Amino acid sequence: MNVEAKIAKLGLELADLEDLYRTNSSGAHYISHYAVQNLLYLSGTTPRKGGQGYLPGVVGKDLTLEQGYEAARYAALMTVAAIKYALGDLDRVQQLFGDRGKPTRAAIGCQGLGGNASVEVIATVLFSGSEVRPPLARDKYVR
Repeated sequence: MNVEAKIAKLGLELADLEDLYRTNSSGAHYISHYAVQNLLYLSGTTPRKGGQGYLPGVVGKDLTLEQGYEAARYAALMTVAAIKYALGDLDRVQQLFGDRGKPTRAAIGCQGLGGNASVEVIATVLFSGSEVRPPLARDKYVR
């Protein structure tokens, strides 16, 4: 299965994570991902479209439920972009896409995400192979 081809067929585009980290300062002190053996821990991602925050606010107050679903789609797409950056090939993911397995899930309500984001996705994925790109540091103050 070529995950990237399926994403393109849906008319979706993966963000360039390196460009996003370089051009969008946040004041945050975290890294994009961290690998431990064959587990890739990803920092939370929020909805972005065209390099900008997308559908900010609180679902049910500022946004409709349908807009919340749309925001979640774009936050998940950012998560996939982070996986692509880290692994170089989305087909290395063992549990996330199609028949490879069903992911676990947690749903937590929150009012007060950074940057007024409406949704944040946090993921840990199992991957094949051993090559992982070094994580990107968020902003220049990260040590």
